[in-house]
Amino acid sequence: MGTWSESITGNDTAQDLLDEYRAAFFKFDVDTAVKKIDEYVRTMFDETDEEEFCSYFYSLADFMWKKGILTDDIRDRAVSMVDSDFGMGAWIEAGSSAEKARRKVLKAFKEKIMSPQCAPKKIRIDFHMEDIFNDGEYVAIQLKTLGKPYTCRSDTRKGITDEEFHSLDGKYVVLQKIKSHISCVSQIVPEVCDRWAVFRMFKGIYDSISNIDIASLEEVELSPGNPFFTTESSMSYFKKRGYQVIGKGIAPDGNVRRNVVQGIYFGINQPHYNPDSQIVSRLLPFL
Repeated sequence: MGTWSESITGNDTAQDLLDEYRAAFFKFDVDTAVKKIDEYVRTMFDETDEEEFCSYFYSLADFMWKKGILTDDIRDRAVSMVDSDFGMGAWIEAGSSAEKARRKVLKAFKEKIMSPQCAPKKIRIDFHMEDIFNDGEYVAIQLKTLGKPYTCRSDTRKGITDEEFHSLDGKYVVLQKIKSHISCVSQIVPEVCDRWAVFRMFKGIYDSISNIDIASLEEVELSPGNPFFTTESSMSYFKKRGYQVIGKGIAPDGNVRRNVVQGIYFGINQPHYNPDSQIVSRLLPFL
C-alpha cells in the first residue's frame, strides 16, 4: 500500500476503494452495499493486515458519514479500532512526529463520525454508463455556436470570426459511431462502468440532412493518421443537438484506444474551450 499522508484517505487503498463505495451504494441499499464491499475487500486482505484494514474501514466510515448513511455498527467498529490503537504499529515505527500527526487525525475522525450526520444524500456516479448508438450508424448533429466564442484561433489554422462561427448555429455535421471504449469498471458492480463513444467525423457542414449523401462522405483526419475521436457516452448531449440517425454502414476496423485519440467533449462549454469550436476548426479547411 502506498501512503502519502496521515489523513484517512491519504493512501492508495482508500483512493482505490472510493469508486467502489460509490458504485455499491449507488446500486444497493446500505446494508447490502456494506456486505458487498466487505466481501470484495476480503478477497485482498483482512484484519490480520492492520494497516490495510484501517485504510479500508476508516475510509468507508468516513464516506458513509459524509453521505449521511453511516450505520451504528460501522461507526462503533471504527471507534473501537481507534480506541484500541488498531493499525497504529506502522505509525509508531515511523517515529514520534508521524505518530503524533496520525493520532491527531484519528481523534478528529472519531469526533466527526460520532457527531450528527447530514440527511442521506443521493449517491451519484461520475460515469457515463449508456451505450449510445449502434456501431456503424451515421449520426447527424447540429452545431450549437450561438453565444460561444470561437476558441481555436492560431497562426497555423484557418481563422473564423465569432460572427461567422455564430452563423453556423443549427447546421449539421456528420459522425459515424465506431465503437464504445469501456474504462473504470467497478469490481463490485460491473455494470457501473465509464463508457466513451468513439466516432469518426466527415467533411462538410450542412443546412439540412436532406443534403447529406452518405455514399460520398469523406472522413476528416483529426490528428496525423487518425480519423477518430472520443466523447462522453451520454445521449443527453446528442438530444440537445437534435441528432438524427441517417444510415448505417460498416465501422472501420482498427484498435481504437481512447487514450491515443482526440477527445471532443460535449459536456464542456467554457471561455477557453467548447466542442463546437473543436469541430468547426477541423472542418474549415474543407469548406
